[in-house]
Amino acid sequence: MRRRSALLLAILAPALLSACILNSNQSPFETAGPVAEDQKNIFIFIFIIAVVVFVVVEAALLYSILKFRQKGGASKLPKQVHGNTRLEIGWSLAPIVILAIIAVPTLIMIMDQDRGPLDGRVPDNPLVINAVGHQWWFEFEYPGEDVITANELHIPVDRAVDVQLISDDVIHSFWIPQIAGKVDMIPGQGNSMWIQASETGTFLGQCAEFCGEAHANMRFHVVAETAEEYQAWLDGMRRPPASPEPGSAAAAGQTVFAQNCTTCHTANSYIPAVARAERGTQLARQEAFKADPENARIISAPNLTHLALRTHFAAGIAELNEANLREWILDPNDIKKGNRMSKQATIYNGSELSSAEVDQLVAYLMSLSPIAADAVEEVTEPVGGGGGEPSAANGEALFASTGCSGCHSTGTNTVVGPGFSGLADRAGSTVDGQSANDYVRESIVSPNAFVVGGGAISAMPGTFGAQLDDGEIDDLVAYLLSIE
Repeated sequence: MRRRSALLLAILAPALLSACILNSNQSPFETAGPVAEDQKNIFIFIFIIAVVVFVVVEAALLYSILKFRQKGGASKLPKQVHGNTRLEIGWSLAPIVILAIIAVPTLIMIMDQDRGPLDGRVPDNPLVINAVGHQWWFEFEYPGEDVITANELHIPVDRAVDVQLISDDVIHSFWIPQIAGKVDMIPGQGNSMWIQASETGTFLGQCAEFCGEAHANMRFHVVAETAEEYQAWLDGMRRPPASPEPGSAAAAGQTVFAQNCTTCHTANSYIPAVARAERGTQLARQEAFKADPENARIISAPNLTHLALRTHFAAGIAELNEANLREWILDPNDIKKGNRMSKQATIYNGSELSSAEVDQLVAYLMSLSPIAADAVEEVTEPVGGGGGEPSAANGEALFASTGCSGCHSTGTNTVVGPGFSGLADRAGSTVDGQSANDYVRESIVSPNAFVVGGGAISAMPGTFGAQLDDGEIDDLVAYLLSIE
């Protein structure tokens, strides 16, 4: 029996001792902000009181055991005491006093933190960020800045941040141990918290509420930087990436991405209209997924705009480099078990990429970073776009480059949206008094105007009216109506 106990202790001891590491990047004792500092201080205060109570009680217990233990061969029972009013009053009042000592500062801290910082920065000058929990990743939106990113939260140091907590699916919990404690993200119910970093650095956050199969790998990073660095990051997120060199692997990868990845991922929210529409786009993707979770080829997925600026990907668990990104595309489950990408994406369900296409896609994704602030991105006018007769040839190129081919086939089969074979015949008779040309054009600019299949909301992004000029839309319409 003793050997078994010793063996069990030897097995459990490392696990128990590992929980006592103070300099872990998730240790709430290594605080980097006033919220976490207050929470740490109240914990230490309560812990000290608990230790004192433990010592006093155990000392009294040991004293009683040793003082009044049976001695020698004595068989006579000791004097029986059936009550002591003073003692009973004492040990009834003592817990009340102790709990009051604990409760008062705890409640004051909770109310103070619920109100936000008391230095006037909230509500006078709040930095507001919307944090959205998805299974299993985090989305971050900067209202008023037209900036969207995923799994990497940028904040300036020494400035309070009002984080609005949202969930699109199940209950999550937002936790940055070194900056602030846990607060739940509840579907259909808004929640909020405030955070503030007191030093620059990168801090690890994660979901702290079990939310499904990949919960343990639902993480994110918080990048706390100077006000100047934060503003430079914001400005960069609003600039376009450099166009890939014609004929390069990145240029080919751009086509691969448009044809296979844009169903679920947005990579152009540097365009203000796209950034503003991203919330609606993600909700539409989520609704399309929920309509048929087993067979859907669409799901709300992380925004990949300027992905190359990030240090990690796959919900913060893998370092961003070409080797890891290639491994992720080949088999996401090798890096993150339980992910939705491997179950829903078309490239894992009959439309697999070749090795060359994977390399091209990696090259393109690793090129996604903003052009320099003083750079001028040369814009080439597409053939037939912007004036003159619509060009079906240019529309065919737009069909591939804007991601239409990721959701629609040119045949009769349904991918995410309907196939476009014979569209001219169908479109001309769908709405009384509306021509096929007008019907298709309105469907591109306002996807929810006509929802095919009886759904309440279209999964198609409502951003093409902002992405494409009138001539390009005319070209795209001409191509779609030419498909037999």
